[in-house]
Amino acid sequence: MLGFSSEWLTHLRRFAQRIDWHVWIPSLVSAYMVFYLIWRALETINPQVPVLSWLLWGAEAFSVVNYLLFSWMTRRIDPPVPYRPPRPGLNVDVFIPTYNEDIEILEATLTGCRLMTYPHRTYLLDDGRREEVRKLAERFGVGYITRPNNRHAKAGNLNHALKQTNGEFIVVLDADMVPQPNFLERTLGYFEDERLAFVQLPQEFYNLDSVQHDQSKPTWHEQSLFFHVIQPGKNYSNSAFWCGSPSVIRRKALEEVGGVATETITEDIHTSVRLHSRGWKSLFVNESLAFGIAPQTITAYLLQRLRWAQGTMQLYRSKESPLWIRGLTLSQRLSYLASFLAYIESVQKFIFLMMPVAILLLNVLPMRVELPRFLFFWTPYFILNILANQFGGRGYFRYFKSEIYAFLRMVVFIQSLLVLAINKPLKFRVTPKSVDRSVYEKERSALRLHFALLGAMIGALLFGSFRLLVWGAAGLSREAFWIVLFWGLYNASVIYMGVREVLSRRHERRHYRFPVNLSGYLATGEQTFPVQIENLSLSGAGLRAPISLQANTRLTGSWLTFSTPYHPCIRVPLKSIVFRRADAKGWLEGGAAFDELELAERDRLLEYLFVYRPGEIFANMLLQSAPQAVSGVPLQNMAASSKEAP
Repeated sequence: MLGFSSEWLTHLRRFAQRIDWHVWIPSLVSAYMVFYLIWRALETINPQVPVLSWLLWGAEAFSVVNYLLFSWMTRRIDPPVPYRPPRPGLNVDVFIPTYNEDIEILEATLTGCRLMTYPHRTYLLDDGRREEVRKLAERFGVGYITRPNNRHAKAGNLNHALKQTNGEFIVVLDADMVPQPNFLERTLGYFEDERLAFVQLPQEFYNLDSVQHDQSKPTWHEQSLFFHVIQPGKNYSNSAFWCGSPSVIRRKALEEVGGVATETITEDIHTSVRLHSRGWKSLFVNESLAFGIAPQTITAYLLQRLRWAQGTMQLYRSKESPLWIRGLTLSQRLSYLASFLAYIESVQKFIFLMMPVAILLLNVLPMRVELPRFLFFWTPYFILNILANQFGGRGYFRYFKSEIYAFLRMVVFIQSLLVLAINKPLKFRVTPKSVDRSVYEKERSALRLHFALLGAMIGALLFGSFRLLVWGAAGLSREAFWIVLFWGLYNASVIYMGVREVLSRRHERRHYRFPVNLSGYLATGEQTFPVQIENLSLSGAGLRAPISLQANTRLTGSWLTFSTPYHPCIRVPLKSIVFRRADAKGWLEGGAAFDELELAERDRLLEYLFVYRPGEIFANMLLQSAPQAVSGVPLQNMAASSKEAP
């Protein structure tokens, strides 16, 4: 009997291993979701309030359509083609378009380009026509290209540079996107396929305290699901689209479609549609080989998302819309449609947000069904929806965090829908990469509509509660009232949590402090003290020092000396240093501000902080969260590649 049981379990285990769960689970969940929608339409619509009833049903139906497209796109996310090393001698140009970014940001990106090991030429494309940028290009020995006007913004800048250069392959890096040394070795080999137009890589960020990062677990940010699940899934319908940076694109493909698209302010996805419609292939490679600056504030975040949304609306109302342009396959059209619906989701969120408000104010329920029967069908629908998205999201889908960001960007996404109705020129606005003293005032201003929505919801909840206490539930049963009240409180709490998290973030430092764990020495006068460096930037460091230094000691004319795994000695002068308090282990905690650095020391800091340190941090994150491999690349190799000597 035991032998039979053991053999039976072995066969069952083998059978389970052969099943493609990313096909079967979504299929079963989708079947129930469709059944639920049919039941809702046939049995629950309230004829007394048909508009309200069908609006709610439509919002639920949108969730089902979204899930169907999501599960179809992400049924497979493994690499569609194996990695292959590039052959030597390829002609590569690196384009860094810039307009008004700080010099320090460009320094970091140029440092990364200088450390890339495959031979290439780098060009700064300066639409700001700034003398300091020209001198920076001379200092790094890279090409400097400018033009007499800023026509068509970034797209025009790239097209102008195409005419001044001749590289067979073009690397496009935003001004803040710092490449890893092995960037070209990990991407160029895929172009052995002559019909491959571009390789797109995920956008990862080194400033883990940005508004789009989870403060409790900064390994996750708002775009993680898109870049690590959705884009890899799009490979299987040849619809992974160009996100501009970081990427490698074939010059021949660009020239065949007339260069980078200039008709919309989202030149990247528009160019992708043109390339796919001409039969070119795309490939998303799920390796983090460059690190940039995520929008630090809600102002920058919403500005960036508004530009993306408005540009997508421009594309979908144009003659080259993915819905009707010739040359796309049905799978490609569905994939592009799924990306478009991500912006329409804002309407659905607004309906869900305001529905409990409308119910409490109008005192009517947009359903005609007994509460136990409704909960019997709705509860599995809701739970399966969350669990299925969690399963398909491979750990990158977070329900509550996704809800918060969906509500935060809802206002600008709804605003972008006006572009579908009104055809007017839009101005390309660069996402701010730094903050100034007015940051907190701008934050509150950017959230003014969120405050208004929150106030309206709280007012409706209070009014509904007052009416229940004074006159009774009237058109609602008491049970229905409490459910609607809970729904409204949940919505209000999501908005409140999002607003509170945004306003609780501090933006005091000009330079991002990278977390480090380095040992060093503090020299002042004839004395030397060992210190532990806990965070580090181009302008300062967080330190721990022996108690012998005494709290509140201010030291001037001092030097901080330390080493990194890549530089045996870095010695920086200190403008000031203050130790304020002792920690539980008896070490003083303090901060140091650097004086002006010598060029050699500045270059070493740039290399460590912006090239090697982000690679270390991300490799460690992956080793902790997924110790097998990502996209077929062993993680130990990824970690090693981030430690190549300069």
